[in-house]
Amino acid sequence: MLTPLGDGCGAENQSVERVLATVCDTCGVPARLVTIPISHFCEKARWALDRAGVDYVEQPHLQLIHIYYARRAGGGRTVPVFVTGDGQVLAESSAILRWADTQVEPERRLYPEGDLGVRAASLEGSLDQGFGVDGRLWMYHQTLPVVHEMEEWATVGIPRWERRFFRMGGPAIEWSLRRYLGVDAPAAGVALGRVDEVFDEVAARLSDGRRYLLGDRFTAADLTFAALAAPMLLPAGYGSPLPPPEAMPDAAAREVLRLRAHPAGEFADRLYAEERVRLAPVPA
Repeated sequence: MLTPLGDGCGAENQSVERVLATVCDTCGVPARLVTIPISHFCEKARWALDRAGVDYVEQPHLQLIHIYYARRAGGGRTVPVFVTGDGQVLAESSAILRWADTQVEPERRLYPEGDLGVRAASLEGSLDQGFGVDGRLWMYHQTLPVVHEMEEWATVGIPRWERRFFRMGGPAIEWSLRRYLGVDAPAAGVALGRVDEVFDEVAARLSDGRRYLLGDRFTAADLTFAALAAPMLLPAGYGSPLPPPEAMPDAAAREVLRLRAHPAGEFADRLYAEERVRLAPVPA
């Protein structure tokens, strides 16, 4: 649940090309971002870096295999991990947003000075800890039984040997992710209920006519909500290709269409259209 604290979009194929061009040698590249390409927490980091005009290369990897590359980059077991041009390692999406804010002028910062920045950080943290986890759990429950049908989107840009592992290791991947993330039908049902609560709270905030969650300025809270809502909305403006609803299992597709029509879903869609800045791909 939410706490009580009460640029235009470029061509979509640019983001696809960026992902596809990122798994080779990165010698000479100013910075790199280790990701699971479909991860919504990784999208949160990508969005902030793209918005700040940061020159970086994305290095996408398959779930579970990502742990090795995250640790090799200096992080822990999770992605995103961002390595700056001067070698600083940032292993949390919120830390990456904070760093990206150092690359933009004050009027465009995601954490404005004063109370607004404090409230943005508080709301971001609440969404990270609850909403982001719930959405991921629900979507994995929907897609793990048909994991091979998701290959077109789940393996974008990852190394060739990881794609082969995905094709051969489907049952092992499903078992491992279910155990690692606690994915089962009862947990997914509870998670979707909490997602609905967040969507309703977002709609209530916007009901007074404000353009953004905390007023008239785009902040880390807005970016975080839109990025972490992606598993439930499958937005077209996402930084890595996502399946359309018709490619999903029927139960998942119905929920996606329902939540897209929700005022909070429409708000997230507007943020992707108006605020999700894209850059030309960085040559690897």
